[in-house]
Amino acid sequence: MIRGFGIILCCAMVAAPASAQNAELGRLLTAPIRIERATPVTSVPLETRGDVLFVHASANGEASEFIFDTGSPTVLSREFADALGLEIVAQNTGRDANGTEVRMDFAVLDTLTLGTAVFHDVPVLIHDFSGLDMGACLVSAGILGSELFPGSAWRIDTEARQLSFAASLDEMAAFDPVATTHLYDFGYPHAPIVDYSVGDVSDKALFDTGNSAWVALFTEVAEADSVQQEILRDSIVTGTGFEGESAGGRGEAGTLTWFTLQDFRLDRDTLGPVRATTRAVPPTLVGAGVLSSYVVTLDYPGEQFLLEARTEAAPAREEPGYSLALVGDAVEVVQLFEGSAPATAGLQLGDQVTAFSGRSLSVTDENPKCSIARWLIDSFDASQAAELSVVRDGNVSTISIPQH
Repeated sequence: MIRGFGIILCCAMVAAPASAQNAELGRLLTAPIRIERATPVTSVPLETRGDVLFVHASANGEASEFIFDTGSPTVLSREFADALGLEIVAQNTGRDANGTEVRMDFAVLDTLTLGTAVFHDVPVLIHDFSGLDMGACLVSAGILGSELFPGSAWRIDTEARQLSFAASLDEMAAFDPVATTHLYDFGYPHAPIVDYSVGDVSDKALFDTGNSAWVALFTEVAEADSVQQEILRDSIVTGTGFEGESAGGRGEAGTLTWFTLQDFRLDRDTLGPVRATTRAVPPTLVGAGVLSSYVVTLDYPGEQFLLEARTEAAPAREEPGYSLALVGDAVEVVQLFEGSAPATAGLQLGDQVTAFSGRSLSVTDENPKCSIARWLIDSFDASQAAELSVVRDGNVSTISIPQH
Protein backbone atom coordinates (compact mmCIF):
# COMPACT_ATOMS: atom_id res chain seq x y z
CA MET A 1 0.00 0.00 0.00
CA ILE A 2 2.01 2.90 -1.34
CA ARG A 3 0.73 6.00 -3.00
CA GLY A 4 2.50 8.94 -4.62
CA PHE A 5 5.12 10.67 -2.55
CA GLY A 6 4.39 13.91 -4.43
CA ILE A 7 4.43 17.17 -2.56
CA ILE A 8 1.99 19.89 -3.59
CA LEU A 9 4.12 22.95 -3.04
CA CYS A 10 2.43 25.89 -1.40
CA CYS A 11 3.25 29.38 -0.39
CA ALA A 12 6.90 30.49 -0.33
CA MET A 13 10.10 29.10 1.08
CA VAL A 14 10.24 29.05 4.85
CA ALA A 15 13.63 30.65 5.20
CA ALA A 16 15.16 34.05 5.80
CA PRO A 17 13.82 36.36 3.05
CA ALA A 18 16.00 38.33 0.67
CA SER A 19 19.05 36.18 1.31
CA ALA A 20 21.50 35.51 -1.49
CA GLN A 21 20.84 31.80 -1.17
CA ASN A 22 17.08 32.22 -1.58
CA ALA A 23 17.54 34.51 -4.56
CA GLU A 24 19.71 31.84 -6.17
CA LEU A 25 17.15 29.13 -5.38
CA GLY A 26 14.38 31.24 -6.91
CA ARG A 27 16.44 31.55 -10.07
CA LEU A 28 17.04 27.80 -10.14
CA LEU A 29 13.34 27.00 -9.75
CA THR A 30 12.40 29.19 -12.70
CA ALA A 31 15.39 28.56 -15.00
CA PRO A 32 15.34 25.57 -17.37
CA ILE A 33 17.56 22.71 -16.24
CA ARG A 34 20.46 22.32 -18.65
CA ILE A 35 20.57 18.87 -20.24
CA GLU A 36 23.74 17.44 -21.77
CA ARG A 37 22.90 14.60 -24.18
CA ALA A 38 25.56 12.16 -25.41
CA THR A 39 23.03 10.49 -27.72
CA PRO A 40 19.87 11.84 -29.39
CA VAL A 41 17.69 9.38 -27.48
CA THR A 42 18.44 8.19 -23.96
CA SER A 43 16.97 4.84 -22.91
CA VAL A 44 17.31 3.21 -19.50
CA PRO A 45 15.84 0.04 -17.99
CA LEU A 46 12.56 0.59 -16.15
CA GLU A 47 11.74 -1.96 -13.47
CA THR A 48 8.29 -2.46 -12.00
CA ARG A 49 7.97 -4.02 -8.56
CA GLY A 50 4.41 -4.16 -7.39
CA ASP A 51 3.05 -0.95 -8.86
CA VAL A 52 6.22 1.07 -8.23
CA LEU A 53 8.60 2.10 -11.03
CA PHE A 54 12.37 2.06 -10.46
CA VAL A 55 15.36 3.34 -12.45
CA HIS A 56 19.10 3.63 -11.80
CA ALA A 57 20.83 7.01 -11.94
CA SER A 58 23.82 8.86 -10.48
CA ALA A 59 23.62 11.97 -8.34
CA ASN A 60 26.86 13.93 -8.19
CA GLY A 61 28.59 10.76 -9.40
CA GLU A 62 27.05 8.43 -6.78
CA ALA A 63 25.04 5.64 -8.43
CA SER A 64 21.88 4.30 -6.82
CA GLU A 65 18.34 3.12 -7.42
CA PHE A 66 15.51 5.65 -7.48
CA ILE A 67 11.73 5.48 -7.65
CA PHE A 68 10.47 7.11 -10.85
CA ASP A 69 7.33 9.08 -9.96
CA THR A 70 5.70 11.51 -12.41
CA GLY A 71 3.51 12.95 -9.66
CA SER A 72 6.39 14.04 -7.45
CA PRO A 73 9.31 16.47 -7.64
CA THR A 74 12.73 14.91 -7.16
CA VAL A 75 13.19 14.06 -3.49
CA LEU A 76 16.41 12.63 -2.07
CA SER A 77 16.50 10.65 1.15
CA ARG A 78 18.15 12.44 4.04
CA GLU A 79 20.74 9.67 4.33
CA PHE A 80 21.71 9.90 0.65
CA ALA A 81 21.80 13.71 0.70
CA ASP A 82 24.03 13.67 3.78
CA ALA A 83 26.37 11.18 2.09
CA LEU A 84 26.64 13.57 -0.86
CA GLY A 85 27.37 16.46 1.49
CA LEU A 86 24.61 18.61 -0.02
CA GLU A 87 24.20 22.13 1.31
CA ILE A 88 20.70 23.10 2.46
CA VAL A 89 19.70 26.34 0.72
CA ALA A 90 16.07 26.75 1.86
CA GLN A 91 13.00 25.01 3.20
CA ASN A 92 9.52 24.53 1.80
CA THR A 93 6.25 23.59 3.45
CA GLY A 94 3.73 21.77 1.28
CA ARG A 95 1.16 19.00 1.34
CA ASP A 96 1.62 15.39 0.33
CA ALA A 97 -0.77 13.16 -1.63
CA ASN A 98 -2.86 12.61 1.52
CA GLY A 99 -3.11 16.34 2.23
CA THR A 100 -0.72 16.15 5.18
CA GLU A 101 1.51 19.17 5.70
CA VAL A 102 5.18 18.29 5.21
CA ARG A 103 8.30 20.44 5.52
CA MET A 104 11.33 19.55 3.42
CA ASP A 105 14.75 21.05 2.83
CA PHE A 106 15.92 22.27 -0.58
CA ALA A 107 19.36 21.61 -2.07
CA VAL A 108 20.88 21.64 -5.53
CA LEU A 109 22.51 18.71 -7.31
CA ASP A 110 25.43 19.65 -9.54
CA THR A 111 24.69 16.70 -11.83
CA LEU A 112 22.08 14.00 -12.17
CA THR A 113 23.07 11.36 -14.72
CA LEU A 114 20.33 9.21 -16.23
CA GLY A 115 21.65 6.89 -18.93
CA THR A 116 23.53 8.96 -21.50
CA ALA A 117 22.06 12.30 -20.35
CA VAL A 118 23.32 14.62 -17.64
CA PHE A 119 21.03 17.15 -15.93
CA HIS A 120 22.90 20.11 -14.44
CA ASP A 121 21.99 22.20 -11.37
CA VAL A 122 18.90 20.25 -10.38
CA PRO A 123 16.87 21.62 -7.44
CA VAL A 124 15.94 18.74 -5.14
CA LEU A 125 13.92 18.32 -1.98
CA ILE A 126 15.33 16.31 0.92
CA HIS A 127 13.16 14.18 3.18
CA ASP A 128 13.74 11.72 6.01
CA PHE A 129 11.84 8.62 4.85
CA SER A 130 12.87 6.60 7.91
CA GLY A 131 9.65 7.52 9.71
CA LEU A 132 7.51 5.79 7.08
CA ASP A 133 6.38 2.20 7.52
CA MET A 134 6.56 0.91 3.93
CA GLY A 135 8.30 3.81 2.20
CA ALA A 136 11.37 3.56 4.42
CA CYS A 137 12.05 0.15 2.90
CA LEU A 138 11.27 1.09 -0.71
CA VAL A 139 13.02 4.43 -1.02
CA SER A 140 16.75 3.94 -1.40
CA ALA A 141 18.41 7.13 -2.64
CA GLY A 142 15.14 8.89 -3.36
CA ILE A 143 12.62 9.71 -6.07
CA LEU A 144 13.20 11.11 -9.55
CA GLY A 145 10.38 13.42 -10.47
CA SER A 146 8.78 15.98 -12.68
CA GLU A 147 11.21 18.92 -12.70
CA LEU A 148 13.35 16.79 -15.03
CA PHE A 149 10.61 16.65 -17.68
CA PRO A 150 10.69 20.09 -19.37
CA GLY A 151 12.85 20.20 -22.49
CA SER A 152 12.27 16.55 -23.37
CA ALA A 153 9.72 14.08 -24.67
CA TRP A 154 9.50 11.09 -22.30
CA ARG A 155 8.23 7.64 -23.26
CA ILE A 156 7.23 5.29 -20.43
CA ASP A 157 6.92 1.69 -21.62
CA THR A 158 6.41 -0.92 -18.91
CA GLU A 159 5.85 -3.67 -21.51
CA ALA A 160 9.36 -3.17 -22.94
CA ARG A 161 10.61 -2.20 -19.45
CA GLN A 162 12.16 0.95 -20.82
CA LEU A 163 12.16 4.67 -20.10
CA SER A 164 13.26 6.81 -23.06
CA PHE A 165 13.59 10.54 -23.59
CA ALA A 166 14.86 12.94 -26.24
CA ALA A 167 14.96 16.67 -26.99
CA SER A 168 11.90 16.31 -29.24
CA LEU A 169 9.33 13.74 -30.25
CA ASP A 170 10.82 13.75 -33.77
CA GLU A 171 14.00 12.14 -32.41
CA MET A 172 12.07 9.12 -31.16
CA ALA A 173 10.72 6.17 -33.15
CA ALA A 174 7.41 6.90 -34.86
CA PHE A 175 4.25 5.51 -33.29
CA ASP A 176 0.51 5.78 -33.77
CA PRO A 177 -1.20 7.28 -30.70
CA VAL A 178 -4.74 6.18 -29.93
CA ALA A 179 -5.42 9.14 -27.65
CA THR A 180 -3.93 12.62 -27.32
CA THR A 181 -4.63 15.58 -25.12
CA HIS A 182 -2.93 18.82 -24.10
CA LEU A 183 -0.06 18.58 -21.63
CA TYR A 184 0.18 21.57 -19.29
CA ASP A 185 3.27 22.81 -17.48
CA PHE A 186 2.36 25.29 -14.76
CA GLY A 187 5.93 25.81 -13.56
CA TYR A 188 7.93 24.16 -10.81
CA PRO A 189 7.69 21.25 -10.10
CA HIS A 190 6.45 20.93 -13.73
CA ALA A 191 3.94 18.18 -12.93
CA PRO A 192 2.24 16.65 -16.01
CA ILE A 193 -1.32 18.02 -16.04
CA VAL A 194 -3.81 16.87 -18.69
CA ASP A 195 -7.41 17.52 -19.77
CA TYR A 196 -10.01 14.82 -19.22
CA SER A 197 -13.79 14.47 -19.33
CA VAL A 198 -16.38 12.18 -17.75
CA GLY A 199 -20.01 12.72 -18.68
CA ASP A 200 -20.57 16.49 -18.80
CA VAL A 201 -17.64 17.21 -16.46
CA SER A 202 -14.39 18.48 -17.96
CA ASP A 203 -11.45 18.98 -15.63
CA LYS A 204 -7.69 18.63 -15.30
CA ALA A 205 -5.87 15.62 -13.90
CA LEU A 206 -2.34 14.88 -12.76
CA PHE A 207 -0.57 11.95 -14.45
CA ASP A 208 0.86 10.29 -11.37
CA THR A 209 2.73 6.99 -11.59
CA GLY A 210 2.99 7.06 -7.80
CA ASN A 211 -0.67 6.04 -7.63
CA SER A 212 -1.54 2.51 -8.76
CA ALA A 213 -5.09 3.23 -9.91
CA TRP A 214 -6.11 3.64 -13.55
CA VAL A 215 -8.16 6.70 -12.57
CA ALA A 216 -8.62 8.22 -9.11
CA LEU A 217 -11.42 10.78 -9.30
CA PHE A 218 -11.48 13.65 -6.83
CA THR A 219 -14.57 12.92 -4.69
CA GLU A 220 -16.40 16.13 -5.67
CA VAL A 221 -16.01 15.18 -9.35
CA ALA A 222 -17.21 11.62 -8.71
CA GLU A 223 -20.33 12.96 -6.97
CA ALA A 224 -21.43 15.09 -9.95
CA ASP A 225 -24.74 13.89 -11.41
CA SER A 226 -23.42 13.35 -14.94
CA VAL A 227 -20.42 11.39 -13.60
CA GLN A 228 -22.72 9.22 -11.48
CA GLN A 229 -24.65 8.37 -14.66
CA GLU A 230 -21.43 7.01 -16.21
CA ILE A 231 -20.82 4.55 -13.36
CA LEU A 232 -21.96 0.98 -13.94
CA ARG A 233 -24.06 0.36 -10.84
CA ASP A 234 -23.30 -3.36 -10.61
CA SER A 235 -19.55 -2.61 -10.71
CA ILE A 236 -19.45 -0.67 -7.42
CA VAL A 237 -17.39 -2.15 -4.60
CA THR A 238 -17.12 -0.35 -1.28
CA GLY A 239 -14.91 -0.83 1.73
CA THR A 240 -13.04 0.90 4.52
CA GLY A 241 -9.38 1.66 5.01
CA PHE A 242 -6.45 3.86 4.12
CA GLU A 243 -5.83 5.29 0.65
CA GLY A 244 -2.10 4.77 1.09
CA GLU A 245 1.18 6.04 2.51
CA SER A 246 2.72 9.26 1.31
CA ALA A 247 5.59 11.50 2.39
CA GLY A 248 3.79 12.58 5.55
CA GLY A 249 2.81 9.03 6.45
CA ARG A 250 -0.54 7.27 6.37
CA GLY A 251 -3.70 9.32 6.00
CA GLU A 252 -6.96 8.84 7.85
CA ALA A 253 -9.07 5.73 7.32
CA GLY A 254 -12.23 6.32 5.33
CA THR A 255 -14.66 4.86 2.84
CA LEU A 256 -13.08 3.27 -0.23
CA THR A 257 -14.99 2.91 -3.47
CA TRP A 258 -14.10 1.19 -6.75
CA PHE A 259 -16.29 1.26 -9.86
CA THR A 260 -16.25 1.08 -13.65
CA LEU A 261 -16.67 4.28 -15.67
CA GLN A 262 -18.38 3.71 -19.00
CA ASP A 263 -16.95 6.93 -20.41
CA PHE A 264 -13.51 8.43 -19.77
CA ARG A 265 -12.12 10.81 -22.37
CA LEU A 266 -8.89 12.61 -23.16
CA ASP A 267 -10.17 15.46 -25.32
CA ARG A 268 -12.38 13.68 -27.87
CA ASP A 269 -10.64 10.31 -27.53
CA THR A 270 -12.74 7.84 -25.54
CA LEU A 271 -10.72 5.23 -23.69
CA GLY A 272 -13.73 3.02 -23.08
CA PRO A 273 -14.74 1.53 -19.73
CA VAL A 274 -12.02 2.06 -17.13
CA ARG A 275 -11.75 0.92 -13.53
CA ALA A 276 -11.65 3.88 -11.18
CA THR A 277 -11.64 4.85 -7.54
CA THR A 278 -12.06 8.09 -5.59
CA ARG A 279 -9.68 10.22 -3.56
CA ALA A 280 -10.44 12.81 -0.90
CA VAL A 281 -7.74 15.28 -1.97
CA PRO A 282 -7.69 17.05 -5.37
CA PRO A 283 -6.73 16.75 -8.16
CA THR A 284 -8.06 13.74 -10.06
CA LEU A 285 -5.24 11.36 -11.00
CA VAL A 286 -4.51 9.29 -14.07
CA GLY A 287 -2.33 6.71 -12.39
CA ALA A 288 0.11 3.91 -13.14
CA GLY A 289 -2.79 1.61 -14.00
CA VAL A 290 -2.90 3.20 -17.47
CA LEU A 291 0.51 1.67 -18.16
CA SER A 292 -1.03 -1.81 -18.13
CA SER A 293 -2.76 -0.97 -21.43
CA TYR A 294 -0.78 1.89 -22.93
CA VAL A 295 2.68 3.30 -23.52
CA VAL A 296 2.59 6.89 -22.24
CA THR A 297 4.52 9.73 -23.85
CA LEU A 298 4.94 13.09 -22.11
CA ASP A 299 5.89 15.46 -24.92
CA TYR A 300 6.80 18.61 -23.02
CA PRO A 301 8.20 20.55 -26.02
CA GLY A 302 5.09 19.72 -28.06
CA GLU A 303 2.73 20.11 -25.09
CA GLN A 304 1.13 16.73 -25.74
CA PHE A 305 0.11 13.75 -23.62
CA LEU A 306 -0.07 10.69 -25.88
CA LEU A 307 -1.21 7.11 -25.37
CA GLU A 308 -0.07 4.26 -27.61
CA ALA A 309 -1.65 0.82 -27.29
CA ARG A 310 0.74 -1.80 -25.93
CA THR A 311 1.46 -4.81 -28.11
CA GLU A 312 -0.22 -6.89 -25.42
CA ALA A 313 -2.09 -5.52 -22.44
CA ALA A 314 -1.00 -6.76 -19.04
CA PRO A 315 -3.28 -9.48 -17.60
CA ALA A 316 -6.19 -8.06 -15.64
CA ARG A 317 -5.73 -8.46 -11.92
CA GLU A 318 -8.51 -9.60 -9.65
CA GLU A 319 -9.56 -7.24 -6.91
CA PRO A 320 -8.65 -9.19 -3.78
CA GLY A 321 -10.96 -7.54 -1.30
CA TYR A 322 -8.27 -6.63 1.21
CA SER A 323 -4.77 -5.18 1.52
CA LEU A 324 -1.92 -5.68 3.94
CA ALA A 325 0.79 -3.22 4.90
CA LEU A 326 3.33 -2.63 7.62
CA VAL A 327 2.03 -0.41 10.40
CA GLY A 328 4.88 0.16 12.79
CA ASP A 329 6.53 -3.23 13.25
CA ALA A 330 3.43 -5.28 12.47
CA VAL A 331 1.57 -6.24 9.31
CA GLU A 332 -2.05 -5.14 9.45
CA VAL A 333 -5.18 -5.32 7.32
CA VAL A 334 -5.33 -1.73 6.03
CA GLN A 335 -8.17 -2.14 3.51
CA LEU A 336 -11.21 -4.41 3.57
CA PHE A 337 -14.10 -4.47 1.09
CA GLU A 338 -17.69 -5.39 1.89
CA GLY A 339 -18.94 -8.73 0.64
CA SER A 340 -15.45 -9.90 -0.33
CA ALA A 341 -14.18 -13.40 0.41
CA PRO A 342 -11.82 -12.12 3.16
CA ALA A 343 -14.64 -10.15 4.84
CA THR A 344 -16.98 -13.14 4.63
CA ALA A 345 -14.25 -15.35 6.11
CA GLY A 346 -14.12 -13.08 9.17
CA LEU A 347 -11.15 -10.79 8.49
CA GLN A 348 -11.46 -7.32 10.02
CA LEU A 349 -9.82 -3.97 9.36
CA GLY A 350 -6.89 -3.51 11.73
CA ASP A 351 -6.27 -7.23 12.27
CA GLN A 352 -2.59 -7.98 12.83
CA VAL A 353 -1.44 -10.71 10.45
CA THR A 354 1.52 -12.72 11.69
CA ALA A 355 1.65 -15.31 8.88
CA PHE A 356 0.34 -15.77 5.34
CA SER A 357 0.04 -19.43 4.28
CA GLY A 358 3.02 -20.37 6.41
CA ARG A 359 5.14 -17.34 5.47
CA SER A 360 5.99 -15.47 8.68
CA LEU A 361 5.08 -11.79 8.70
CA SER A 362 6.41 -11.18 12.21
CA VAL A 363 9.43 -8.90 12.45
CA THR A 364 12.48 -10.70 13.88
CA ASP A 365 16.24 -10.51 13.45
CA GLU A 366 15.97 -13.32 10.89
CA ASN A 367 12.92 -11.73 9.22
CA PRO A 368 13.62 -7.98 9.26
CA LYS A 369 11.00 -5.34 8.61
CA CYS A 370 12.25 -4.39 5.15
CA SER A 371 12.31 -8.01 3.97
CA ILE A 372 8.63 -8.21 4.87
CA ALA A 373 7.88 -4.89 3.17
CA ARG A 374 9.59 -5.97 -0.03
CA TRP A 375 7.75 -9.31 0.02
CA LEU A 376 4.44 -7.47 0.38
CA ILE A 377 5.28 -5.34 -2.65
CA ASP A 378 6.93 -7.99 -4.84
CA SER A 379 5.26 -11.30 -4.00
CA PHE A 380 2.11 -10.95 -1.93
CA ASP A 381 -0.98 -11.94 -3.95
CA ALA A 382 -4.14 -11.26 -1.99
CA SER A 383 -6.32 -12.93 -4.64
CA GLN A 384 -4.95 -16.40 -3.93
CA ALA A 385 -6.33 -18.84 -1.39
CA ALA A 386 -4.57 -18.37 1.92
CA GLU A 387 -4.56 -19.10 5.61
CA LEU A 388 -3.89 -16.03 7.72
CA SER A 389 -2.67 -16.19 11.29
CA VAL A 390 -4.39 -13.23 12.91
CA VAL A 391 -4.01 -11.49 16.26
CA ARG A 392 -7.08 -9.55 17.40
CA ASP A 393 -7.57 -8.20 20.93
CA GLY A 394 -4.69 -10.40 22.06
CA ASN A 395 -6.27 -13.59 20.74
CA VAL A 396 -4.68 -15.68 17.96
CA SER A 397 -6.84 -17.31 15.30
CA THR A 398 -6.56 -18.73 11.79
CA ILE A 399 -8.73 -17.33 8.99
CA SER A 400 -9.01 -19.33 5.75
CA ILE A 401 -9.65 -17.26 2.63
CA PRO A 402 -10.73 -19.14 -0.50
CA GLN A 403 -9.47 -18.21 -3.94
CA HIS A 404 -11.89 -16.06 -5.89
